[in-house]
Amino acid sequence: MATVFDVADFFIDTALHDPDNHMTNMRVNKLLYFAQGWSLARRGLPLFSDDFEAWPYGPVVPRIYQSLKISGSEKVHGVMSDNYSDHIVQEEQRLLLDVLHEYDKYSTSGLVGLSHAEGSPWAKAIHSCEGAVIPKADIRDYFLKLPPLREFRLPRLTRQNVVGYRDKVSGNYVLPKEWDDGSL
Repeated sequence: MATVFDVADFFIDTALHDPDNHMTNMRVNKLLYFAQGWSLARRGLPLFSDDFEAWPYGPVVPRIYQSLKISGSEKVHGVMSDNYSDHIVQEEQRLLLDVLHEYDKYSTSGLVGLSHAEGSPWAKAIHSCEGAVIPKADIRDYFLKLPPLREFRLPRLTRQNVVGYRDKVSGNYVLPKEWDDGSL
């Protein structure tokens, strides 16, 4: 089983390679919540053992919050461990990619809104006590009621939708000559 730090690093690392992605402590915690929920619903297993607590801005894993709080509300600039991917098995990687594909389209405040939905595990827990542990069974039951998470698949390339070719000698990808605008 991956640790919560491994999964957090997966999300942070994907954002480090995307200049438009602003991965903050809050965003990491929300993505962890959705990943855990879908793992419990799809696989019947937790993705990691840590519990979420019901904080005012949604579900939070306190250990992740504490580790990333130095960033404040700014972008997290690096992973916590360089070898995180060694601990995430292929089935978990596929799930994490599905979660990213589905939830990356939302702003961080949009993710907060989704986690605060009426009847959500967070909403139940926060009404009992701020900081209350959100039971994994509640998370699983809630995600089982949602429409299934779609599996992300890369589109198949055919000869009709590929432009250019790979040079057999150099291995470089070559675009049509008429596309050369002289900028390189």
